[in-house]
Amino acid sequence: MAIYVYTTEQMRALERAADAAGHSYAEMMEEAGAAVARVIHMLWPAEETRVVVLAGPGNNGGDGLVAARFLAQAGFSVTAFLWKRPEQDQQAEQARATGVAIFPAEEDLHRLQRAIERAHIVIDALLGTGLNRPIEGTLADILKIVQEEQKRSRQFDDAPLVWFTEDPSFSIKIPHRLSVVAVDIPTGINSDTGAVDPATVPADITITFAGPKVGQLLSPAATMQKAIIVADIGIPEAVKEASPAIAELVTPALAATLLPERSLLGHKGTFGRVLIIGGSVNYPGAPGLAAMAALRSGAGLITLGVPDLVAMALAPKQDLTNCTWLMLPHDLGALKPDAIKVLADEIPAYDALVLGPGLGQEEMTFAFVWALLGLRAHVAPRPSGIGFIKEHATPEPEAPTLPPTVIDADALNALAAFDEEWAPRLPPNHFVLTPHPGEMARLCGVEPSYVQANRLQLAQQKAQEWQQTVVLKGAYTIIAAPDGHVSVSPFATPVLATAGTGDVLAGLIGGLLAQGLAPYDAARLGVFLHGLAGRLLADEYETDRGVLATEVAQWLTHAISALANIAGE
Repeated sequence: MAIYVYTTEQMRALERAADAAGHSYAEMMEEAGAAVARVIHMLWPAEETRVVVLAGPGNNGGDGLVAARFLAQAGFSVTAFLWKRPEQDQQAEQARATGVAIFPAEEDLHRLQRAIERAHIVIDALLGTGLNRPIEGTLADILKIVQEEQKRSRQFDDAPLVWFTEDPSFSIKIPHRLSVVAVDIPTGINSDTGAVDPATVPADITITFAGPKVGQLLSPAATMQKAIIVADIGIPEAVKEASPAIAELVTPALAATLLPERSLLGHKGTFGRVLIIGGSVNYPGAPGLAAMAALRSGAGLITLGVPDLVAMALAPKQDLTNCTWLMLPHDLGALKPDAIKVLADEIPAYDALVLGPGLGQEEMTFAFVWALLGLRAHVAPRPSGIGFIKEHATPEPEAPTLPPTVIDADALNALAAFDEEWAPRLPPNHFVLTPHPGEMARLCGVEPSYVQANRLQLAQQKAQEWQQTVVLKGAYTIIAAPDGHVSVSPFATPVLATAGTGDVLAGLIGGLLAQGLAPYDAARLGVFLHGLAGRLLADEYETDRGVLATEVAQWLTHAISALANIAGE
């Protein structure tokens, strides 16, 4: 079952289409409230848990009251406070009939404060996606009470952010006395832009319906939700497939369909050969990390094309003893354009190329990148000769035809430094560009803050403009295809916010390209496995601190195995 990412208007259109197809708004509300109750019942014992539901006007408040009814029927102690919602509406009456105590929030904030002080769970069902103005007045007072009690009971920490399905594949730890569960989206988050009102209460769990809203993926909203569960509310699959969405979430089921097949009769040539070009005196380890990941991807043979001093530093490492080496010309550890001569005869033997990890930003190295990509022929100077006999500068050999290629790190900076348009000179749908926000900003000529505020739209726009697959790294990494399709990673974990993890991702995608995946599919699967490895490590160590890029590479095998298990293979 595909899970899509929606704008606010797209979600409303989807609900209208479902209603027109016979799945009514009332049925969707019943399904939504039941999903909230199921998740809470899965994580907390009913007989020991006190729940406060904050229900606002509209459908979001109705979802919260339906959840209150189901929780009360399951044995939870439930109190609901209504804001701008009549006490006699249908959902309130049905909840009251199951034993839910209901009070108007506006009339007795002291009662609300006492209830929240005693509560284990606060359900935020005040606005959902309905935010269209700054929060003020009584609503701000209500949220301030929750904020202050939340701060007293614990600090909202930097635990790993992860998407879950309704049946989580990973444990959700509830280490603090008061937990906040948001219905669809925390009150105060703009569901389109990711903007966060100062009154917003961070959610330990957000249960979002049908699919995530695009604003939940963007900064700063992503930092306000520790775990997000996508719940099914019964919208028919045919309606979802026929309705517009801004992106698709890379789910375990989707990722599992992209895993390359492994023939019992295969050999190292069957599973692809990867050439990794990079390394410099300042960054000798980067190509090694990429090679480790390419090996763990299942590729058959990995070669590192590096300066000899980088090879001498890396070759003894245990994880790289399975690699072969190609020594490339350099000057004090920085690759020179002369390397084209060596590569011209070697590259045709490879199925994929990874260009950039640890290259450095020397002028001659950028010239090498431009020449290799066929952007500009390198001209080697010759001595002027003696007397009337002059030797003229002669062009180096033409750039070789490249296999599918990952352009990463300083190779991206070389593109940004190129003084002419580079995109039209590259063969379309042949490259995977893997920028972090700073590199993307340089490629686009904008500030990093603009990149972060427009991640999905910018990645989509540039993938179409450049006619290449773009992987915009960061929390909820964006993968954009040349044809306009966009996918979003389900992972956002600080485990991956450490030096070298980008090199791991580049090598992983390169290894998948070598095994025959198309650029967009290799990028989607690579990003998913990379994030899954980070999440598994966080669970293993019970912390997101101190994990090394080498460990992420080593755990890719665990991630592939876990993916097969999650997907039910």
